[in-house]
Amino acid sequence: MKHSTSLSLDPLAESAVIAVCALADAAGPERWSSGAIDDAATALDVLAGALSKLSPEAAELLEVVPAAVAALRERVEHAPAAAELVRRADTAADPAVLSTGLRRALTAHSLTGHRVHQLGPALLTVTLDAAHAQALSVLLAARRELPRQAPAAEDELHWGAGPAETAAASLAVALAAYGPGTYARVLASGQITAGLSPTAAAQVTGALNTRPSPAAGSSRPRRRGLGDGWKGIDAGR
Repeated sequence: MKHSTSLSLDPLAESAVIAVCALADAAGPERWSSGAIDDAATALDVLAGALSKLSPEAAELLEVVPAAVAALRERVEHAPAAAELVRRADTAADPAVLSTGLRRALTAHSLTGHRVHQLGPALLTVTLDAAHAQALSVLLAARRELPRQAPAAEDELHWGAGPAETAAASLAVALAAYGPGTYARVLASGQITAGLSPTAAAQVTGALNTRPSPAAGSSRPRRRGLGDGWKGIDAGR
């Protein structure tokens, strides 16, 4: 009976692939409606949920999908038209180039253990542990000379609710300065996933690759809030 049940998934999965391929062939920048995007996003979310039951490892790999789907829905709701979201993405750099560049920039600052995923042309995600997410937020804030905290966002982002929540809130505020459509959320694993538009990803990569010039005669700044393990923040100096 188990063998028969397993085989019964084959035609269902094949039908899903056929339907998705037909949708992809018919899709275009001018053809997506808000309803169609919501239905496609729901299908993606449901399929990721089903595949996540394969194993704990599969669940961890697919944790980024619900957050990505939620972010996509938020962007569509706030966009003047769904087509405008796609047109903005088409003007950005090649996704593969963006992903590779961001990976290298993170590694150059010793922000290791990250995962960078390109979820379609309009969304790139970065997953880090909470400590590295906090370090990245400090680094990005310094590049834009942002305050360490944003009082207006404290209630919304739950500053101090826990190490992971604080890191996600800090990273969300830092990323917002690099372009619209960014976010940072805590996954069930306790890791932080951040979403960036292609434009924001390019700006973040550029910021990470740029060394700020210290003021003449100034002493080396103290790394406030970072322990001895954050030598990677000043790597290469």
